Amino acid sequence: MRVLAPSQAVVEYEQQMEPARSRFAENPTLAVLTAADIDPLLLQLFLLNFASMGVRMTEPVEGWILRAAERCQELGDAELGRALRGHAAAEAGHHLMMVRDTESLAARLNSRYALALDARQLLAAPPGKGAARYIRVHEEVIEGPTPYVQVAVEYEIEMLPVRYGPPLVAAWVARLGEGILKCLEFITEHIELDVGHTKFNARQLERVLERNPAALPAMVAAGTNVLNAYGEFLSDCLQSATNMRKEAE
Repeated sequence: MRVLAPSQAVVEYEQQMEPARSRFAENPTLAVLTAADIDPLLLQLFLLNFASMGVRMTEPVEGWILRAAERCQELGDAELGRALRGHAAAEAGHHLMMVRDTESLAARLNSRYALALDARQLLAAPPGKGAARYIRVHEEVIEGPTPYVQVAVEYEIEMLPVRYGPPLVAAWVARLGEGILKCLEFITEHIELDVGHTKFNARQLERVLERNPAALPAMVAAGTNVLNAYGEFLSDCLQSATNMRKEAE
């Protein structure tokens, strides 16, 4: 395997992630969600599914990062282990924002459209294919031979609210009014939180690649896999919303 100079390894990581990032950006679901004429009911049902399904993907995050920290320490990287432990603490309880969003969106839809949505039932539903794939990516990284690539997984996922959050929220407010912001606690909070998290992840990713440039393929594979899984999750949310929309007619 060709060994890269440290700085070049980071540059190549960014370059090699471009296909996966471009594929995510071209996901048709994103175009639907930002369309000026999107059906308001469909949009709100998407947000409801995003919140309720997303709990299954968000609740384990603290534990995932802690387990990755332990594995890194077992492999002799105490510094990265300590850094990941600190990052894990910053993720504690974030799924509760999605729980509250599920409850507020269900109440909003029930009152405005005379629906009978049960937030508890939605939250108890099993994860869809995309969410299950997302969970599997994390488990495979943590239990695999290169647990340090967890930093690439976190880097790619926590970059999404920073990149996509502002235009998405702006489009949703334009379509649904500012009142919808009360139902978007998780998304709006993470637009701000993940600016700092992304900087942290970038530093850790750079540090790992500087010490071990040969880790580049595993980093790119992990980052690509988690973006693909998250794209599938978004598509699942839209498909579920579309089905619910038809049932409401």
